[in-house]
Parts: sequence; C-alpha cells; structure tokens
Amino acid sequence: MTSPGEASPSRPAAAGPRVWAFGGGKGGVGKSVVACNVAVRMAQLGHRVVLVDGDLGGANLDTLLGCARPPRTLSHFFDRSAASLAEIATATGVDGLTLVAGDGECLGAANPVHAQKQKLIRHIRSLPCDLVVVDLGAGTSFNTLDLYLAADVGVVVTTGEPTSLQNCFAFIKTATLRDVEQRTGVQRRDHDDGSLRRMGNEGADVRAALHRATSLVVNRTSPAEARRVANLLHDLAGRFLGGQVRLAASIADDPAVGRSIRQSQPLCVLEPTARAATDIDALARELWRGPVIDTVARAGVNEEIDHDGQRLHVQTEDLGSPQCAVRTQVFRPDGSVVFTRRTPYVDAFFERLAAVPADRVRFHHVAIVRALRAGRVDPLRKSA
Repeated sequence: MTSPGEASPSRPAAAGPRVWAFGGGKGGVGKSVVACNVAVRMAQLGHRVVLVDGDLGGANLDTLLGCARPPRTLSHFFDRSAASLAEIATATGVDGLTLVAGDGECLGAANPVHAQKQKLIRHIRSLPCDLVVVDLGAGTSFNTLDLYLAADVGVVVTTGEPTSLQNCFAFIKTATLRDVEQRTGVQRRDHDDGSLRRMGNEGADVRAALHRATSLVVNRTSPAEARRVANLLHDLAGRFLGGQVRLAASIADDPAVGRSIRQSQPLCVLEPTARAATDIDALARELWRGPVIDTVARAGVNEEIDHDGQRLHVQTEDLGSPQCAVRTQVFRPDGSVVFTRRTPYVDAFFERLAAVPADRVRFHHVAIVRALRAGRVDPLRKSA
C-alpha cells in the first residue's frame, strides 16, 4: 500500500474514494477540528481530498478552514439545484483539498428525507478524489448514524471527561444497533437493558454488526490517559456488544489548537510543528495505512459459572498487538467487573505450557475458571 507522502495508487474508477467519517456522542470534544485537520494533512501529503460538512444542522468547516463561505452548499444538492456533490465542492486554499459545505441556516438541509440521504451517500462514493473525510454532527440521529455506518472507517472522537465517555459509548452502542437494524431489516430499538450480545446467535449479519471495530481518538489528553480511556471503552464494548474499540490516536491538549481556531486557520497550516499537529499527522498516516490484521487478536472464550451463590460471566480474550497479552475478566450480572487478570505473551505461565498462539486463550481461561472453582480466587470477597 502506498504510504502518505507518495502519490496515491491507481484505483479502478468503480472503487471510488476511501471514506472516513468522524463522529461522537457529545458536542465540544473537538471532532470538527480533528476531522478538518486530518483532511488538511492528507492533502498536504499529496492526496486529492474532499471534506464534507456532514453536520447538517451546524455547518462550520469553512470557518475552521478560513475560506470564504461557499456560494453553493448541500441545500443546493438536496433541492436539485446542483446535480452532483462535485458541482458544489469549492476550493479551500489548501492545495488538493476541496470542501462540500453544509448549510446550518436551512431547515431542509438539516433534515433530509431518506431518499436524499441515500443519494448523498451514493454521491460521496462517486466523488473524483482519493479520500473523502466526513465531519458528522454530534449525537445519534438516524442521519448521523447512517453516514457513519456508510463509511469505510468510522472514527469516534471523545475526551477523557466522564460525560464524554458516557456519550461516546452511547454512540458506539446506538451505531451498533442501527447497523443490526439495517442488516436485518428488523427494528431492534427495544433493547434497553444495556446488552446487545445476546443477539449474536441470530446469524452472520448480526454478528458482523456486533463485532464491528471502532477507531477511537481521545482528544486533549496524554497518551497514557488515552490508553486508559480506550481500555475502558474496549471493555464495555466487549462486555455489552461483543465488539472492539481500537485506539487510533491521542491528541495533545495544546494551546496551539485554540490559536488556530481564533485565527480561522487549520492547525496543520498555521503551526505544523505543534504537538497536536504532529499527533494529527500520526492519526492521518495510521488511518491511511489501516489497522494491522492480527489473526489471533480478539479470539475469545465466554462462560457462565456459579460462584458463592451468584451467576458470574467469565470472559477471556486475546488482546493482540500492540498489547501482546491475554486477559480474563469476571463480570456480575449487572455488567460490573469484579476480577481482571492480564498475562503478557512472554509470561512464564505460557512458557511452562509451551502454549502456541492459538492455545493461549483456552489455557488462560481454564486456569482462571479452575482457580475460581477451587476458591484460590474469590472476586466477590476481593471487591467487597
């Protein structure tokens, strides 16, 4: 695969551009700033990029880019004044980057009907470029979720604040449920007990939706805090959805970002060596390169056991690279974690057993379950 900075590979016309959608459950986490600067950075690296303002009720990317308000917006596309998105894409002042602007002043643009939304998705796929970056509105409206699910890569942006994390997981869960509905054609909005995993035995389409990977960006934080946030959300997704959350990047809490917003200039143009700008550069390259496929990562074993009068759920999974470890967790029926044991691949436990990669999860799981049943591990007493 061509690395950023080189010319984009020749791709069949039918393949269309790659599409990245940036969403999030809560406003104010910096989603638009991240999406805008990722698009700018990819254009600086030599790719033809179209930035689509998918915040249909609060478009403001032209302000972040510091360009004149485009004369034609998505409202012209929806009312058929423009036959295609390419007709309303305007220059931004950044070589290789054009903008399809939203219209925050037109009620119709903020609330397209189903046919208009499907038309928008089709036209995004036919734009003459290498990459389309879609900045979505905050929240979980059907329009936002459908644009997110239609992308090749869905990126969820959050901060480490508790309210942001709560809304972030709500976004991931609601997107998963919407994906299940779209794949099966059956409304599933009555699942209000917090868990969707029980639907996993309903067929391959449902399992594909539940196991969908989420790329996470933790904004205004340190790498260590970002890993903590990603692990928390990953655990929640595994417990209640059966899916996974993958940390794509952390973005530093950098005053340069505020300066760029006040001056209406993209950070990657105004201060390209700032800490946050280098973090965004790493994110752009990571998304273009794509995740490394690990054939054993995320393999898992789940089991229900009775312990001290309670029914507990024991889950063991291979965390894969870059964590290179196997983890077993024990959950109460309410989903709370009462025990966690994480063992690196290089631990003596696996060496003594001469465990090959395919056997690590099974050996780890059996050892923990045996310890629970023998009383050598008592998670209920430990958590009391």
